[in-house]
Amino acid sequence: MFIKKCLVIFCCLIFVTLCSKAEVTPLKAENNAYRHNNLGLMYLEEKYYFGAIKEFQIAIDLLPNSQATATYYMNLGKTYEAIGYYNLAQPCFEKALSINVLCFDYYLKLAENYKHLGILDAKLIEFKNKKDSPLNNIMIGLIYIQKGHVTTGITILDDFCDKEKNLLITTGVKEYIKSITN
Repeated sequence: MFIKKCLVIFCCLIFVTLCSKAEVTPLKAENNAYRHNNLGLMYLEEKYYFGAIKEFQIAIDLLPNSQATATYYMNLGKTYEAIGYYNLAQPCFEKALSINVLCFDYYLKLAENYKHLGILDAKLIEFKNKKDSPLNNIMIGLIYIQKGHVTTGITILDDFCDKEKNLLITTGVKEYIKSITN
């Protein structure tokens, strides 16, 4: 009986010693969000849209206040568009743009989404009434282009480029103008 008690105590001491030496690696939300986004992209490529939506949403929930989250919102919006839910894609694109206002592709995707929803006229009025940021002129120009008024849209975008030469987004606007004028 005494030997059993000694053996149990000895085993407990070894167990406690081993457990105290184990390293605990903290979970990093950023890494997990990145992995969920990549899994969502794989699902999207495989046309498993439900899984892609869930993975992008998990990535957003893990990292809600990061510039990388704008990409997750864009991927979620693109997934909704792939299944024809343009109304669900719209807030995703708008949120992505609000997180990263200097990515031209986000403006372009949002303008295309407005066209699919048939709300170009209403959005044009809305953006014309917003005078708080010169970046609104990008959306105004893109909306004109989506409406078929290409010359007007290019003029507005070109004027933006002349006034805002030092912004990072200006390069993307210039490349877009070049791509549609060639």
